Amino acid sequence: MAQLETPAQPAPQPAPLAWTPAQTRAQFASIVWLRWRITVNSLTRRGGAGELAGRAVTAILFLGLLFFFVVAAGVGGFFFAAKGHLDRIAWLLWGVFLLCQVLNIQLGQPAVNFDPTQLIRFPMRARTYVAIRLFFGMITPANLAGTLMAAAAALGITLAAPPLWLYALIAVGAFAATNLLFSRMLFAWVDRWLATRRAREALTAVMLALFLGAQWANFTFNPAYGHQRTSAFHLSQQHLAWANHLIRISGPALRLMPPELAASALTAAGHGTILRFALDTLGDLAYAALFLLVFALRMLREFHGENLSEAAAGARPGRADAANPYAAAAAPARRAAVADSEPADSFSTPLTRAEAAMAARRRVLDLVVTGLQKEILYARRNLGVLYALITPPLMIMIFANRFSSAGKSPIWLFPAAVAYILLAVYPLSYNSFGMDGTGVQVYFLAPVRLRDVVLAKNLLIALMAAIEVILIFCLISFQAGVPSPNIVLATLLWAAGALAVNLIFGNQRSLSAPKQIDLQRMLQRQSSQLSALISLAVLAGCYGLAALFFMACLWLHALWALAPASAFFAAAAAGAYELHLRSVDHSALQHREALMDELCRIG
Repeated sequence: MAQLETPAQPAPQPAPLAWTPAQTRAQFASIVWLRWRITVNSLTRRGGAGELAGRAVTAILFLGLLFFFVVAAGVGGFFFAAKGHLDRIAWLLWGVFLLCQVLNIQLGQPAVNFDPTQLIRFPMRARTYVAIRLFFGMITPANLAGTLMAAAAALGITLAAPPLWLYALIAVGAFAATNLLFSRMLFAWVDRWLATRRAREALTAVMLALFLGAQWANFTFNPAYGHQRTSAFHLSQQHLAWANHLIRISGPALRLMPPELAASALTAAGHGTILRFALDTLGDLAYAALFLLVFALRMLREFHGENLSEAAAGARPGRADAANPYAAAAAPARRAAVADSEPADSFSTPLTRAEAAMAARRRVLDLVVTGLQKEILYARRNLGVLYALITPPLMIMIFANRFSSAGKSPIWLFPAAVAYILLAVYPLSYNSFGMDGTGVQVYFLAPVRLRDVVLAKNLLIALMAAIEVILIFCLISFQAGVPSPNIVLATLLWAAGALAVNLIFGNQRSLSAPKQIDLQRMLQRQSSQLSALISLAVLAGCYGLAALFFMACLWLHALWALAPASAFFAAAAAGAYELHLRSVDHSALQHREALMDELCRIG
């Protein structure tokens, strides 16, 4: 009978619904709302009001600088258009283009509220993902500055030549779009290239060479810095003639670049050649389309699950201890805990107690040394730290001999050089837990005191400062003569006192406002904005105190008093640092939630 029955037909499945534009708009709105809520919630946490104040101060400073550049761009556009030199608008647009890229490197990206690569977990089209990454990556201070400067240049051209207002809007607008897309394309691929440490080291070396080469050329060939103005002027004229010849040779290639195409389009519009204007503008838009395509290719790889993390590469068999330095750092403390847990002899002699105290001090020393080794390993991997350590000595090597006369250095040269290098080293203490990541949990689980961990981190800052000061002393002594012993002693004592003061504030900010450091991201700050402002304020106070000591001793004709005054400042700062170090464990327990929330966050 079963064979005679008609088999039941499966129920028809409903056809999948087509994705609608309304759903795409809903996704964009949800992501905007998510970023907004995360930003608002971050300001309601402990320390959020201070971070908001830091962002406000930074925004005011940036807006002041931005106002200057925007006005300069508008005035430049007006001047060139009024004089009938529309072809020279290319100079202005080249400046906007280069300044935008430099600001992207120096200012970095705004704070990332969430990892946008996590969006691939949700039902989303590839083009929607590309559009989201493109849109949110454009909201940077550097891109805002470039767009406003381009708009100001177009406004200046319009005021000087009203009939060209539409042409200026189209040509400069096409250039601004090309500039934005080039920035997004470039730095998206730079993050991909920096996925390996060798690539990061190579890029840092190139950037360092370009920066120092530009400073050396400016200081060597600029007549304003030469002691012999006549010979320097003739030398600079020869080099300017050589540069002009090089520009003439590379002219055909430069004329195909976006700034030159925009200026050529404006020139054609001024002469009434509409076809040439359209072709040059389309050339700019073709560049924009090319940059968008290259950016989309990078984002599509992310969309299909490309993983650039070095965690898998670092986890090799037999290297568990090397991949997890926290275990090695906590090992002496675990051994100390086991030793302390053994029953003590109630009839121990004074010699036995002394030996126990000596063993305890030795265990603490082992822990601090192990922590210092770990911090040195982290510093080697952080190219931002290496850049901050290499740049100041090279800059001083370039400039030191310019301020010397007859082989004798000025009295202020060594203190000024030390103050300059400390500006690069001391702010590193304001985010000392940034590279610990999820390993910060070990500090609260292992039988270690946080003061010992913090002491190891502070010793690294002191070691870097000492190496820099010794190197600076050798460079100045070789190029400009050995400084006065009294000045050297006073400077070293003041630097030690300034180190203690900065470590007090830096340790507190490292615990209360940490910032996770991702070595695979190029455009990233080493600390929060408020911490950066506090570090500058503390250093400014130390500089002001040193200047007050120096001017008072000069006025009283008592330079011998510089060393005793600096010694008093160093002793007071060292006492305050010792008191602060005793309270680190209590402060760490109070701020452990902030540490866990920021450093243990993934994505």
